[in-house]
Amino acid sequence: MTNELNDLEEVKSQWLKFGKVGDWLRGTLIDVRDMDNQMKPGEKIKIYEFLAHDGSFHFFKKVNGQIVIDEEPTILEKGSIWAVSGKPGIDSQMRSIKRGQIFGMLFSAEKPNVKNPSYNSTKIIKVLVGGVDPKFRPEVEVIGAEN
Repeated sequence: MTNELNDLEEVKSQWLKFGKVGDWLRGTLIDVRDMDNQMKPGEKIKIYEFLAHDGSFHFFKKVNGQIVIDEEPTILEKGSIWAVSGKPGIDSQMRSIKRGQIFGMLFSAEKPNVKNPSYNSTKIIKVLVGGVDPKFRPEVEVIGAEN
């Protein structure tokens, strides 16, 4: 790294993954965009960016083909910006939520894959809706958003 960057810190990905039943978030929807699906080339997935109010989740990753879930939850810091990816069940529930609206998500259950038991189980995510965030200012862009 060059000396001109020594006083800067690396920006960590603020990507929320539901790892354990009971993981949740509460925030204000600030943007919805489409992204190429890395698992299914040619398909798009929805990305929901939100300003966190509260929440916690257990991050997970694959290590040697096995899913490893953090024991300690990651706590969403109020005012931080996070993203969560959509899936058909989440997308259908999020259609009624508009930018600036308060919403929540709860990882409520896991359902085994009956058709193919070797596949990961399906995560049941409930989407909850609230009112418009009175502090939301649509003219403020995501980058450089004020808290």
